[in-house]
Amino acid sequence: MSTADREAILFNQQAILAEFGELALRSDDLDEILCEACRLVAQALQADMAKVMELQADRITLLVRAGVGWPPGVVGHATARAERGSSEGYALQTGKPAISPDIAAEKRFRYSQFIVDAGVKALINVVILGGKERPAYGVLQVDSRTPRDFNDLDTEFLRSYANLLAAAVERLRIAAETRKHAVSLHESEERYRMLATQIPQLVFTCLITGERTSGSPQWIEYSGIPEQDSLGFGWLDAVHPGDREATMAAWSVCGVKGEYAVEHRIRRASDGTYRWFQTRAKPLRAEGGVAAWLGTSTDIEDQVRAREALERGSEELERRVSERTAELQRAVDTLHRESRERSRAEERLRHSEKLKAIGQLTGGIAHDFNNMLQAIMSCLSLIRVRMQQGRPTDVVTLVERAEKGASRAATLTHRLLAFGRQQTLEPRLVSLDAIAHDMEDMIRRVVGSGINLELKLGDGTWLVLCDPNQMESALVNLCVNARDAMPDGGWLTISTSEVILTDAEVAGFDDAQPGRYCCIAVSDTGTGMSPKIMEHAFEPFFTTKPSGQGVGLGLSQIYGFVRQSGGIVQMETALGKGTTVRLCLPASVQKEDMQDEYKDPAKTIVLVEDEEIVREVTAEQLREQGYRVLEADSGAAALRLLHAGARFDLLISDVALPGTINGRQVAEAVRQRYPAMPVILVTGYAPGDALSDMEVIRKPFAPEVLADRVRAKLEQLRTDAD
Repeated sequence: MSTADREAILFNQQAILAEFGELALRSDDLDEILCEACRLVAQALQADMAKVMELQADRITLLVRAGVGWPPGVVGHATARAERGSSEGYALQTGKPAISPDIAAEKRFRYSQFIVDAGVKALINVVILGGKERPAYGVLQVDSRTPRDFNDLDTEFLRSYANLLAAAVERLRIAAETRKHAVSLHESEERYRMLATQIPQLVFTCLITGERTSGSPQWIEYSGIPEQDSLGFGWLDAVHPGDREATMAAWSVCGVKGEYAVEHRIRRASDGTYRWFQTRAKPLRAEGGVAAWLGTSTDIEDQVRAREALERGSEELERRVSERTAELQRAVDTLHRESRERSRAEERLRHSEKLKAIGQLTGGIAHDFNNMLQAIMSCLSLIRVRMQQGRPTDVVTLVERAEKGASRAATLTHRLLAFGRQQTLEPRLVSLDAIAHDMEDMIRRVVGSGINLELKLGDGTWLVLCDPNQMESALVNLCVNARDAMPDGGWLTISTSEVILTDAEVAGFDDAQPGRYCCIAVSDTGTGMSPKIMEHAFEPFFTTKPSGQGVGLGLSQIYGFVRQSGGIVQMETALGKGTTVRLCLPASVQKEDMQDEYKDPAKTIVLVEDEEIVREVTAEQLREQGYRVLEADSGAAALRLLHAGARFDLLISDVALPGTINGRQVAEAVRQRYPAMPVILVTGYAPGDALSDMEVIRKPFAPEVLADRVRAKLEQLRTDAD
């Protein structure tokens, strides 16, 4: 291109820039500016078509807002996507012009279908920038229906032209926002004026210092001070002289509190009297801070007078309240005394009920004890005879029989103590089938020969986590209730099952979760209950039995035990058709999932037991298991071992020890020095206040029970260490 040609092109482009610049400055019509911009830029570049594509709110869609040379239906309707791989996206993302001399040969960009349909063969586009810290307005694009090169003059002109267009768009945007804000401000002022003239309060605006900048007509009418005289601090003339200091003091702290609030007296111009007002103000915030404070003064004269009347009557009220309080205190003291007496009476009733139940068990259990003691004594006598005769061959068999009798006696003792609630209770994994099976003999003796007892038990595949002694006690209670409901005899059935409970079935029990449950049910063919009686069956002290035959605690205690164990209680009953009570506890684990317990034969155990024979036998049993045993016959002796620096892995101690130091105190002293030390307490009778995380074994116990507990504790110690 010759110099003359370049100069001619530049002259033409400068003339068009000047023409468009004049339009951009004088016109307030955005559509006019955009349409003229397309016409002039096409003329300047001698192109067939041009368009302005406006970027939409999603920042990716471009709408053809204005254009020249395009078929109908494009301008105002067609859109393009400013995506990666498009010429529009390239310009917006890089800020550089996108130039395609021949789109048929172009491999960098994809083109919208409306561009292809319009026969565009070449194009160039540049970004139309937005205002400061604002996104781009869009893209200015010049199109040709024939391939052509866009030179550096074209590019520079198009950049300058797009910048001029961007300035015009931004000017119109700012002008539109200014008009919008002006309208909004005018409407706000109108609303304020309307509000100020309609509400009964005295309305004002002021600075944070308390200087008034305006006052409502109500203020001027009430105070009698002209608006001009009220400005600044002139309004204080209407405030009672005794209240002015407090009035201004409140303004001095309102900036910290974020609000102004005071009660003061303001003079009424019509009669010169002072009335109490509550004046409050809040800051009106604008860009850059607080523009002003808007406040109201509300007449509270009636409220103040009422408050004064209340204060005048306060002494009389306090005197009356004091008298009533004294009367109430005497009544409360009486209620407390009666409550304590009632509690003692209830406790005596509970104890009486328990003693009665235990008495029902005693006859049958005494017979069983006599049989077991007879077997033990006979075996021991035969052992002595065999040893004297030099015939030891049968001794092992006789010892096993004696052990079996002793084990059965221990089981009966445990069950009797558990039913009396006089021993430490421990939840553990148990089988409901096994509990029902083991309790059969005792239950037969409790219900008597006039009741037919039937057991329908499962295979005990799933275990539950509960206190077995509590469960045995609950089972006996249910069977006693069933027996009493069949005075003329009948059938009593104990059954077990495994069920899946749904959300609906556990909905009435807080914290109960749907899932697999193990159930034990007691059914009778007795008198049954009406729906009304059934509603109260689990309430404490509710009973249908004649006076003297029960206090109504059995079912409520059973309900409490089952709920504490995470289970639910179900009851089915009808008059003349018997009753079924079903206890359902969450299934915890299957038997085959139980892992073998850990045994570490290299551990050292401290054994504290004052009974010499018990201590020696227990120590020998532990040594048989491969443990090293340090013996102590008292709490003091155990502490001497501790203070001497003895190293050990487990403490086994009887609870009741001679002297001033019992087993619990020994355990506490050991835990102070070794916080993670496992502890097993041994007792035949304990109120259940063992320290947390301390195992409890009840006497008498079999050697294998002790061995299992010791292995479990040492396994836990090893797991915690890992």
